[in-house]
Amino acid sequence: MNIIKKFMDSGNEQELSVIASGEFDLLRSKQSPKSSLECIYNDSSLRITRNGQYSYSISVKKAVDLTEDDEGDENGDGYYSDDTMSVLSVQSKIGGKKDEEWSFTLGPQLDFKKTWSNLGDTVFVWNNSLGDENDERVQFVISSDVSSADVDHFLQILYRCYYTVVNKKPISSATENDIKDIELLLNTIIPDDENEETIESSSDLLKKLNYLNVHNNNQDDYGDSDNDVTDLGELYQDAKDTFVSKSVSAHLSSSNEVEGAMIGSYIGGLYLFDPIKEDFILQDHPMEISLLEIGNYKYWLDINSKETKLGMGVSQELNPTFDDDKVGFIFNYTIEQITLSFMIKFDSIKEYKSFKLKWSSCLWMATNKVSWDEISDKEKQYIVNPTMALVKDLDNILGFGEDNDDDRREALRSLEQDDAEEEDEEDDEEVESSLLVSSEQYEEGSASSSTGNRSLTVSARNNRSYVVRGNKIGVFKTGSGSVEDEDEDGLEFVSVIKGFKGKDGKGFNPENPMMYMEDRSLILGDNNNLNKLYKMDIETGKIIEEWGSGDKDIVQYGPTRKYDQLTSEPTVVGVSNNTIFKMDPRIPNENKIVQDQSKQYVTKYNFSSIGTTEDGYIAVGSAKGDIKLYDRLGIRAKSAIPSLGEPIKYITTSADGRWLLATCETSLLLIDLTIKTGKNEGNIGFMKSFPAAENAKTYILRVSPEHTSYMMTYTKQPICFSRAYFNAGVGQKEQNIITSTGPFAITWSLNKIVQQGNGTNAYFIKRYDDDIVADNFKFGNRKRVIVASKNDISLSKLKSFKQPNKDVLMPKSNIREFYD
Repeated sequence: MNIIKKFMDSGNEQELSVIASGEFDLLRSKQSPKSSLECIYNDSSLRITRNGQYSYSISVKKAVDLTEDDEGDENGDGYYSDDTMSVLSVQSKIGGKKDEEWSFTLGPQLDFKKTWSNLGDTVFVWNNSLGDENDERVQFVISSDVSSADVDHFLQILYRCYYTVVNKKPISSATENDIKDIELLLNTIIPDDENEETIESSSDLLKKLNYLNVHNNNQDDYGDSDNDVTDLGELYQDAKDTFVSKSVSAHLSSSNEVEGAMIGSYIGGLYLFDPIKEDFILQDHPMEISLLEIGNYKYWLDINSKETKLGMGVSQELNPTFDDDKVGFIFNYTIEQITLSFMIKFDSIKEYKSFKLKWSSCLWMATNKVSWDEISDKEKQYIVNPTMALVKDLDNILGFGEDNDDDRREALRSLEQDDAEEEDEEDDEEVESSLLVSSEQYEEGSASSSTGNRSLTVSARNNRSYVVRGNKIGVFKTGSGSVEDEDEDGLEFVSVIKGFKGKDGKGFNPENPMMYMEDRSLILGDNNNLNKLYKMDIETGKIIEEWGSGDKDIVQYGPTRKYDQLTSEPTVVGVSNNTIFKMDPRIPNENKIVQDQSKQYVTKYNFSSIGTTEDGYIAVGSAKGDIKLYDRLGIRAKSAIPSLGEPIKYITTSADGRWLLATCETSLLLIDLTIKTGKNEGNIGFMKSFPAAENAKTYILRVSPEHTSYMMTYTKQPICFSRAYFNAGVGQKEQNIITSTGPFAITWSLNKIVQQGNGTNAYFIKRYDDDIVADNFKFGNRKRVIVASKNDISLSKLKSFKQPNKDVLMPKSNIREFYD
């Protein structure tokens, strides 16, 4: 029986959900002569109770007896302006006594909102309907030891209770969109006059951006290149304390506005991320936000007010991110190598949802050069909401179904364990990488030394790692410690392999090494000869076989099964532009492609990547961004996942085939391939097709625009992800993801992504002194990461990765670049 229906239909005064611990405060209005904040209970619980049909309350109950002399907030963070316990204000007394429980009838009159304290604690704020003063509110600051899962569960119950109160209907009549609308409403805080003073005085970053029409780097694609340009330094004489004092070429005249057909028009506020304060600061409100079609598959975002004008082409380069909690659209753009992060907060949920739909369609069309009308409704739904998987009932939404209780508890335990480890990591300031060796030690004065390291390949059997540099491969040895061994040895240089020659005696530079035949050999490619692969014996360092692919250029290749490198399996799989094939070196001809186990398409699909599972299921990505799933070669795909816009550079899968990880230029796609509905429920997309009404749930993993602003300003380079990997090991569960961009290694927690529903706060970063070319987990050990930068190789503990902030992402000497 549905658990929600059970408690909705049961007797009065039933407790539905509880936040076990938090501080309860009274927030007085500005007009009050008393302190603006009064702590009522240092320790209390927050509950949702059912009063009767379509009637619910939220109540705060004192947890322990406290004297009037007890101290309140000890953090001194500025969020709490009064740190002493005291009796209730006159306006909030009930019956002339200090109550041990406050109860509020749930409904729109409470104006319930979710927000955060300066310390990052989750805070619930609502109107004090028990008081006598106007504008008096109360807040419940949730203790840091309350898990995010408990908070999410409480909110899910609250949303559904709110629905029944407002609509006077049972919860069973609510659609998923109904609940989503309530969630957005209760998580939306629109700036008002009360905080206007603070907002205006918080930052000077955009004070002088009057009538500035900013173009991204490819402005010629979107505007008239003959427009006049002006030096911002001449325009703003008193802007020396802000970034706009720099000399920046931009379109400034309002008479040269971009013209086009209106697609959508909206109203909202414009916020700028202040890199010093690490917060978004309101710059102007109201702003008119418009999407325009200005050419054949060319679209323009225009943001206007009397004081501010911004404009830019619709593209992935903006790192576009939607934040449902803030009803905001966040994006980056760069002015003279300074990358800024902006947010548009929409005045209504309806306009936010409309903009999200229109933006997603414009971005998709701009990338794919295909009309939105030519794709199916199912593809449109996936493109706009890739993380929205279909669910059978409310139990599955909340994660309470009987069938998945064990999985949920296990996930929560793993998440709590990860959180504990990460807390330890933050406290351990002495954790450092163990630097292996400078790659120059095996350069021997080669002319190719300036090219730097190019790739990293990790062995599973012998604790070796192989790094390509120029026409050589450096061999490095890692320690043999286990996952639990915190004192594992570092890395050391072993030898160098060089002198790679084909049958014709011509030398070549090895590319894309792949472990092969029980890790005793490497398969190598040659970018100057794309229709050949080479087998190298590791012990002798010699090329012993050469495999041809006929007239097919080999775009990418990999093992027939995920862990074939541990076996004597001789075959490999690969892709050309329009063919998926298997190669078998035992074929007596020069062409080693197995014809009856290959699939050639008449259409040029521009296949770009391939990955396999432990059972040999195959995933193939394309330069158009779509992905095909096969249970075996030579037949039609079982499932097809539509493109979200970016080309797929690399693909890796979990061993069991449930998860697929695709590397794109500016994002990673983590795709849950489990079928949730229909007759094939419980299968994976490799084996059965997704139902007509279901899309594969996809988490888009990006570096947030705020963090991107630090990284791109520091490196002067765009985000460009290296190949992403799961931690790997026979019989081990995938728990972490690793990739890099520029000098930053980035790791995500898989459990956190699933629990949060996105990857926004699920990643940790470590900054190196040099650009990283590749990184990967040590085989069988998710706590050790091998990192190959351009000139060095190092072994890092996962503990050395930190939650990103300005200190982690940018040296202190560089942070002032935003203002100088």
